Amino acid sequence: MNGQNLMFLPTEVAPGQTFDLAMNFKAPVIEGSYRGNWQIRNDKGEIFGTTATANRPFWVDIKVKAPNLTGTIYDFVSNACSAQWTSGAGTLDCPGVNRDNDGFVLKQSTARLEDGSFRLTPSLLTAPQNVSNGYIRGVYPSFTVQRGDRFRAIINCEGGATSCGVLFRVDYQLADGIIRDFWAFGERYEGDYFTVDLDLTPLAGQDVKFVLTVLSLGSASGDRALWVEPRIVRTAPAVTVTPIP
Repeated sequence: MNGQNLMFLPTEVAPGQTFDLAMNFKAPVIEGSYRGNWQIRNDKGEIFGTTATANRPFWVDIKVKAPNLTGTIYDFVSNACSAQWTSGAGTLDCPGVNRDNDGFVLKQSTARLEDGSFRLTPSLLTAPQNVSNGYIRGVYPSFTVQRGDRFRAIINCEGGATSCGVLFRVDYQLADGIIRDFWAFGERYEGDYFTVDLDLTPLAGQDVKFVLTVLSLGSASGDRALWVEPRIVRTAPAVTVTPIP
């Protein structure tokens, strides 16, 4: 709980005397019950606790519970250039250059959807390397997932990109460096868009590097894949701490 691990008594304490000690703790972000164990050290460096044999610690117990609140706590657009973007041609710049044959990623403030409408929301325009079955991939910095977190976005081909045919992927990477499957969706230009709402609870409690990938379904010529407002929404961003008697 991030409390200090040593505190000097502020005054001499006589046998049978009592006084209060105050110490600040930080509640963990994951729900559950937590205990901090403590013992006393005398002037000879000997450690002792409670009970007749002085071998039991005393403790502080808390219970952390998250209320149901909603808010965006990670924005994949504003953090896009903190990610490492690659294609079959190697590492890519962020932001990239429109129509770069090696593949590119661009941050946009306005999104033009397949149905011809416009959204004044942050979006990522991603284009795979311009080869058959080309791809583009962004590996984001580590993020600690909590129970109830959700990935949300609108995905489609950019309006006007009529030859677009791609596979959208949301995957993840743990400390071992292996990229694991989480979700995929095939998209061809048909004049409509798809709303994504993924429950990330299976990853709760882990430090995760999320991976956004777009793969061409055949020729990459004309593939312009649009992630509209990709974000993680937390349904429990705050914690309530209840001391346990």
